[in-house]
Amino acid sequence: MKISKILAGMSAMALAASMMTIGASAAVTNGNSGKDNADYMFDVKAAVGVEKAATITSVRAKLSFKSIDDLKANGAGGGFITSSDGNNWASTEFGNDGADKPITFVVDEASSTATMEKVLTDKDKFVCKEGSDNNYAQVVLQGWWGEFSVDNVACYDAAGELVCSVTGDGIDLYKAPEKGGNEVDLSEYKKQTEVTLNGEGRSVSDSGKVRINIKHPWVDDATFNLADDWSAFAGADAIAVTVDISNVTDAFNAYPCFSNGIADGIGYWEASDNNPAVTVNADGTYTFIVKFPSALEMDAKNMFFDINTDLAGTDGEDPAVKMAVKNVVVLNKEDSTDSTDSKDSVDSKDSTDSKDSADSKDSADSKDSKTNSTATSSKAANNASNANPSTGAAALAAVGVALAGAAVVATKKRK
Repeated sequence: MKISKILAGMSAMALAASMMTIGASAAVTNGNSGKDNADYMFDVKAAVGVEKAATITSVRAKLSFKSIDDLKANGAGGGFITSSDGNNWASTEFGNDGADKPITFVVDEASSTATMEKVLTDKDKFVCKEGSDNNYAQVVLQGWWGEFSVDNVACYDAAGELVCSVTGDGIDLYKAPEKGGNEVDLSEYKKQTEVTLNGEGRSVSDSGKVRINIKHPWVDDATFNLADDWSAFAGADAIAVTVDISNVTDAFNAYPCFSNGIADGIGYWEASDNNPAVTVNADGTYTFIVKFPSALEMDAKNMFFDINTDLAGTDGEDPAVKMAVKNVVVLNKEDSTDSTDSKDSVDSKDSTDSKDSADSKDSADSKDSKTNSTATSSKAANNASNANPSTGAAALAAVGVALAGAAVVATKKRK
């Protein structure tokens, strides 16, 4: 049985005792601190000083193993520690998915290396006590089982900028995955009205594809209907939706699906220029837009709106990729749907026939004074149409994405 399975059911106290027992049998092979060089230590204070150390919000490490076969057979694990006189040895376990705060490392089989990251909570951050004569800040890596060396330690700030690092010969610096997201130019829409939402929705698998519902007329579920008042959509030239997407491992396409609920009306069921697809390639915040040929007419009761994807999912199971709707904005190209022709509102030429119009007293009493003013207003006709009317469920093509590499969670086998 794997040790991760055993440890998952242990109490915190029993877990700590178990780790101490295992820790006696292994060490980091290129350790540079402690008894018999058992631990690897990077002196952060010496590298950048106390103030810079306090800006660090994540630490990433790269480890090398004797061989990938040894790693698979015997596993590896240890402690990932950020230590300063203000946080007193903040240790986090890695290689053990039963730990209270596990860190899983991903292995590159071709190079027999692994990368891992520790995101620092408040109690993990480097904080030196005010007035302390013993200020220090260190990253320490301990080996509890398995044989490995530490090739790289890199510290980053909240903006993802490198603060400091130590790197072995010939080892590229491990860099954070790029943050996903996109930009959509909404400058042509002079009026932007955010819709009040009652939730963020939830990602689901439907017909073998992952999606998140915004308005689903045939499901009586609040998480499928994110607004109480849909009348705000009436007259829209377009609608923008911003979605947080996480747990992305493989790139996929996502796009809005929309029906205005009117017979022979709008039915956008596949990506087009009116509802363009966006490529989701990493965790991040993505904005989607759906455009209408004229000011939107709608049947609020039967309207349908979601963000669909070509990502495969299993119906009845929560998808691994998570989606949360952050806002929905109604877009109009003009500030108002009404237009007023003010040019002819007053015809100054015919404002009076009085020859003594310069005499304000007489002009006010003049019986021949006449005003010729006109005011015009008009509203655009709401004749929304689409050559692809709704026929029910969307027919979507699945896109297979090859995995870039193998991920291995290394755990120790019980002897």
